[in-house]
Amino acid sequence: MKRIFVLILLLWSNVNFAQDIRMYTWGEALSANPDSVYGITFEKMKLKSLPDELKNFTQIKRLNLGKNKLVKIPNYIGDMSNLTYLNAERNQLTSFPIVVCRLTALEQLIVNRNNISEVPACIEYATGLEYIDVYDNPITKLPESLMNMGNLKKIDFTGIRFSPKFQDSWKERLPSVELIFDAPCDCMN
Repeated sequence: MKRIFVLILLLWSNVNFAQDIRMYTWGEALSANPDSVYGITFEKMKLKSLPDELKNFTQIKRLNLGKNKLVKIPNYIGDMSNLTYLNAERNQLTSFPIVVCRLTALEQLIVNRNNISEVPACIEYATGLEYIDVYDNPITKLPESLMNMGNLKKIDFTGIRFSPKFQDSWKERLPSVELIFDAPCDCMN
């Protein structure tokens, strides 16, 4: 019985490793060795752009850019090949951050509460994506390439009003993906 408990404990600790990554503030990250920093948060810093020095942190796995005033995500973010979690919620993004398409290790993408109207076709190249949160964006178009994403498990479309036909069509196309929609309306095809 004791061995089973130890085995369960070991398995549980390995599953939760990603959540145990220390999130450095930008000030803390600047005083640390860039190669030893795996998580950085810029949350609520009212930033209009990200500092160029961020590109020196090549080992980043988790990046929180939430609740700022960013209008775009810099191209060098696409070079962060270890990035598994990117949160850019509540910014001022008017287009989907195309750099995400280069992030093959990315598992979770949160871009809710921006002003994004379209998910680009290149999203299929972010092959590790399991979860996409586009809640409360004025999205009117989804790419067919979503159907090529074998690891995709969940997309949150809450706050976006799609017609019953649109919702049924995408549920049929992505039967193994949990699609979270608001109640349908007769407002969009």
